[in-house]
Amino acid sequence: MRSLIILGSTGSVGTQALDVVRRNPDRFRIVGLSSAQNHELLVGQIREFMPPLVAVADEDAALDLKEKLEGLRQIEVLVGPDAARILARETEADMVLNAIVGAAGLEPTLAALQSGKTVALANKESLIVGGELVLDLIKGEPERLVPVDSEHAALAQCMRGERREDLKRVIITGSGGPFRGWSRDELEKASVKEALAHPKWNMGPKITIDSATLMNKGLEVIEAHYLFDLGYDDIDVVIHPEALVHGIAEFRDGSMIAQVANPDSGCRKGSSPSRLA
Repeated sequence: MRSLIILGSTGSVGTQALDVVRRNPDRFRIVGLSSAQNHELLVGQIREFMPPLVAVADEDAALDLKEKLEGLRQIEVLVGPDAARILARETEADMVLNAIVGAAGLEPTLAALQSGKTVALANKESLIVGGELVLDLIKGEPERLVPVDSEHAALAQCMRGERREDLKRVIITGSGGPFRGWSRDELEKASVKEALAHPKWNMGPKITIDSATLMNKGLEVIEAHYLFDLGYDDIDVVIHPEALVHGIAEFRDGSMIAQVANPDSGCRKGSSPSRLA
């Protein structure tokens, strides 16, 4: 059985990962959870999975959490801005799923890798902000960094078993977001509500806005550069409104391998937690 820490357990990626654990109780055991928001949901997760350690950054939220968990004496709550980093470093676990949003995820990624754990990385900012630092920690052990972001998990599957020297380029796809086809004049009048109305995916607000501006594709190119040791000229982006193809690897003989998955209506996107299995 694999022991697992989930950082950002109440977000889209974290809740999907816990669903994988829920469906595979003989394969996974939760030993740590962290959340920056939605502590009501966190209480339910703690009661269901009974992790020995929980990390919460906000002290007032931690006090409220402890009150609601009164009677569960075996649950220890780490509190403070470094709580997630301490959880990732100090807790014995086989894998840390880092689903924290933004640059705050870098320190827990480094802490987990420094302590010898495998990191399932859904926090792309760890590579964007500190790619060289992360790569230094996995030299000779690239398998300790598992891409969870849907496009990069797809590319990893496409390249599995293939010779790296045969790879010509990779293609990252994007739906185009809610503003695909809009004119400049229309974009100037766009509202936040419209920006958050993604046509294909139900995601958190940050990644949804990043998708609406196409900033997210730029971040994913940087992430692919570090994950797969590719030059930026070897990474292309294609707008694919149907959102069926998530990644393509093209080889020097002209052949291509694509990872394809049908986007169910209303499904959540931004990760592939099933890759943990």
